[in-house]
Amino acid sequence: MAKNTIARRATWYPLIDDRRCGGRRLAAHQATAGIRSARRQPSKVVDAVHVYATTDRAGTPLHIGYVHYAPGYWTGVADVIDVYEIPTDALTDL
Repeated sequence: MAKNTIARRATWYPLIDDRRCGGRRLAAHQATAGIRSARRQPSKVVDAVHVYATTDRAGTPLHIGYVHYAPGYWTGVADVIDVYEIPTDALTDL
């Protein structure tokens, strides 16, 4: 895989009842679509959506997307959060 392709990949971390599942690689457009979809949900489904600009440990710019689902929306679990790590280059490259 080419270096440029790797930089365009996002990672999705679902957190269920404070247990983080292994990260799943996504295309950047899939991650941004997940965040946009969560923003359109009513408050009885999605409690909060936030996007933060930051850097990783190596200083590479990235955006963190945070989606917190409303309590009681998912059956059999108390708390569900989706965290997306999206390289900023993937958002700004045209």
